[in-house]
Amino acid sequence: MLIAEDFLLLAVDDETGKTANVDNLGVRLAGALLADLAAANKTLLRGAPEAGATKEEREKAGDATILVTDNSPTGHVALDAALQAALDAPDAPARKVVEAISENAEENLLAALVERGILEKEETRLFRMLPVTRWPAADSSHETALRTNLTKVLVEGAEPDERTATLISLLHGSGLVSGLVGKEQRKAAQERAEEIAGSEWGVATVATQVAIAATVATVATVGAAVATALILQAAKDDAEGSAPAAAPATTEAVEAPVA
Repeated sequence: MLIAEDFLLLAVDDETGKTANVDNLGVRLAGALLADLAAANKTLLRGAPEAGATKEEREKAGDATILVTDNSPTGHVALDAALQAALDAPDAPARKVVEAISENAEENLLAALVERGILEKEETRLFRMLPVTRWPAADSSHETALRTNLTKVLVEGAEPDERTATLISLLHGSGLVSGLVGKEQRKAAQERAEEIAGSEWGVATVATQVAIAATVATVATVGAAVATALILQAAKDDAEGSAPAAAPATTEAVEAPVA
C-alpha cells in the first residue's frame, strides 16, 4: 500500500463512503505520492536541505528540484501519473510538481483502491437528478491494522518508522488525527502528532521531508489564491449592490446583409 492510499483511506468514512472535509485534499495526496516516489527509489532531489537543517531552510525545501532516476512504470495508476508529472517538469520546484500531480491524484487513488477490492464505488442520484458518488469500504482489514498501528504511536508512545512518521505528518496537517482515536484520547494524540510533525526531519529521509514541505507550500499558495478570489468577489458584489439599478439591457437583432 502507498502512503497516499493509507492517507485517503483514513479520509473516507467506511460506512457513508464520503470523503472528509479536508482542505486541499488533492494537494495533500500529491505530496504523499511524491513521498511514495522517493520511497520507491524513483526520484532524487537537487537543492534539498541537509539533515539537521534549520527551520528556515526546511521551510524552503519545497523549492528543491525533483530528478527522476528511474522512469520505468510501477504499474500503479496514481504513482505512474505522479512519475509522469515529475518527468514533464524536470526543472520545476517540488511544490509545482505537487500542484500538477494534485489534479488527478484523488481520482487515480480511488480507482486503485476500488480495483484492489478495498473500496466500492456507489453511484446514486440525489433527488433523482444530481449524481452522487460514494466510496464505502469493501474490505476494512487493512485500515483496521493501520489504525491500530497509528494508535500505538499516537497514544501508547511507540516510536514511528519513517513511513509512519510521514503519514502522521500529513494527517496532522490535514486535521485528521482527532478522528483516529476516541474523544478522551484526542488531546494526547494531537500533541504526539504535533511532536512528530515538528521533529520528523530526523525520522524521515530528506526526500519525504521535501514532499511534506512542498505540500505545505502548495496548500498555502492555493489557499491564498482562493482567499483572494473570494475577497475580490465579495468586493464586486458589494459594489454592484450599492450601485444604482441600471435599466434593463436590450439587444436588437441585426440582420445579416443578403448577398
